[in-house]
Amino acid sequence: MRLVARLCDEGPQSITRLTDQAGVDVTRQAITKHLRLMHDAGLVQETRRGRESIWHIETRRIDVARGYLDQISMQWDDAIGRLKALVEG
Repeated sequence: MRLVARLCDEGPQSITRLTDQAGVDVTRQAITKHLRLMHDAGLVQETRRGRESIWHIETRRIDVARGYLDQISMQWDDAIGRLKALVEG
């Protein structure tokens, strides 16, 4: 989740920069694996600059996911409201 937040907040970044800022416990291989998985899910895109890969958020997919989550949240709010009315009634 921190990778997504950093790419959203700080913009496109290389794997080197993402690894340098990730902390001691995270390896370059782990960052690369996470980025590849997010790429396969359509959440990030890769652009080549010479020998370096620059990664950025695919905002359209994030917006679609946000829409689904908002919809689920509204359904839960409605269900909790009905449960509250039943318990109090």
